[in-house]
Amino acid sequence: SSGASQAVKEHLRSQEKLALASRDVDELVRDVDQLVRVFAKLTKSKDVYVKLERLDDNGCAFWHQDSVSFRLVATYRGPCTEWVHPDASKKTLRRKKADSDEAQSLCHHDVALFKGRGETSHGDTLLNHPGIVHRSPHIAGSGVHRVVLVLDIPRPAHFE
Repeated sequence: SSGASQAVKEHLRSQEKLALASRDVDELVRDVDQLVRVFAKLTKSKDVYVKLERLDDNGCAFWHQDSVSFRLVATYRGPCTEWVHPDASKKTLRRKKADSDEAQSLCHHDVALFKGRGETSHGDTLLNHPGIVHRSPHIAGSGVHRVVLVLDIPRPAHFE
């Protein structure tokens, strides 16, 4: 198993709030490990940034595009990430916080590989490229929790 597997397993077992049985932790860890491996292969990256978190807020409440080349997103519990078709991107981005009639939602265990708008330290060349417009579902104050996995390619040191 990868280094991510052990780190995820230790993190999950330390989080009483997730209330996962040991077999559920092992199943989740196997799934995360498999997704890390697939993402690394697809992006040709030796390293993968893994973020698995339990959320009870709106997270990224505004419609946006990620400043990454690619991002993998999967929701295990709670409402899933919302997104719009590229044809509705500009209109949705202009409205930022407003709901969109064009919004679609991922489903549990969907694995979404989002194209981001890119990032560069040499002007905005890549920032003008289209990326998937998406947001977190609005859950703040509802008592609902989400468990979400996000995988990214680590940023080079000169971006930090």
